Amino acid sequence: MSRRDAILLISRALAVVEFVNALVEITYLPVRIMSFLHHERQVSVLVVSATDAFYRSYYAVDIAFLFARCIGLLLLAWVLWHCGPWVEQVLLPKREEPGQSS
Repeated sequence: MSRRDAILLISRALAVVEFVNALVEITYLPVRIMSFLHHERQVSVLVVSATDAFYRSYYAVDIAFLFARCIGLLLLAWVLWHCGPWVEQVLLPKREEPGQSS
């Protein structure tokens, strides 16, 4: 197996792992949305509970970061799948010979 084939194999394997990881992260979305909607419905006109306000903002930030994580993982999977030259240098950098100097 050549160096290029090994890098392509490693890169594609990492891309599949990151894609699966993104799919796992997406499964948390329904729970977070239901929790956000639950605390959103708890709003009273007469009394605004500090706890409900905290949880509304907490779940809103949590959902935003969950989307950002999923997008980041999918972007990383896409980059690794297409294995550019810089991915090759990151995954398996070339070693210098001991006798060579730069």
